Amino acid sequence: MIPGENTSAQNSNASPPELNVTLPLMSDLPETSFAWSNVELHVDILLLTVEDCEFLSCFAYLKELFKSYHNSTGPLYFGCMGDYHGKKMKIALMRCSKGPDVPRGSLSASKDAILLLRPEAIFSVGACSGLNSEKVKLGDVVVSAKLITAAHKTPPSRDISNLIKHVADGWKAPLQNADEYDAKVHCDGVVLSISEANRDMIRKHPEAIAVEMEGGDVHFFNYCPLKTEWVVVKGIKDFVDETLSSSKK
Repeated sequence: MIPGENTSAQNSNASPPELNVTLPLMSDLPETSFAWSNVELHVDILLLTVEDCEFLSCFAYLKELFKSYHNSTGPLYFGCMGDYHGKKMKIALMRCSKGPDVPRGSLSASKDAILLLRPEAIFSVGACSGLNSEKVKLGDVVVSAKLITAAHKTPPSRDISNLIKHVADGWKAPLQNADEYDAKVHCDGVVLSISEANRDMIRKHPEAIAVEMEGGDVHFFNYCPLKTEWVVVKGIKDFVDETLSSSKK
């Protein structure tokens, strides 16, 4: 075996690599909410998630966290991450319904949240499916250098584009046996954001390395009056060809 190559990580029937951190449970979430009047706005980054595991993975890294509620968005979780030149980044975290254009989906929820929270940037985070096991493997992270939907081909805005070129600098994957998996961050990833009905787009875009179903409407923020920055950041959980084979069976 070539050093740094893991055949199970290339096999889409295998499970994704295990984390080396313990994620909280839904039962660990705070029961009480702070009054909205006590929330200091704006925030630096809004994290959009869908699945519980995606939400909890972000929640685990929030410091000084608290929960609040607003009628236009529902529950929101706030906290801090990192230390940028002595300044902590103010983070808001929310869950959306599955699918971008359903009630409380990523499009409607983020439209309301952006007007309420006035974030500097929105990160659509979570899991996606790989399209080419020769280019990506289970556990890799894909950052959208270009997002392709049924109607648009959209690169991130200039400031985010400059940032994601160096997003992997110094990054260490929080995985058990991290050296064995050698998980990588693909900063130049072309990502498809499509519905089940548009799977034929996969054949039309061989340059794409991953596909997801939640971020396709973030291009809206390019035209938002607040000029909010955005990017899609997803981890490879499986491969589309195996997903299709399983569904046929």
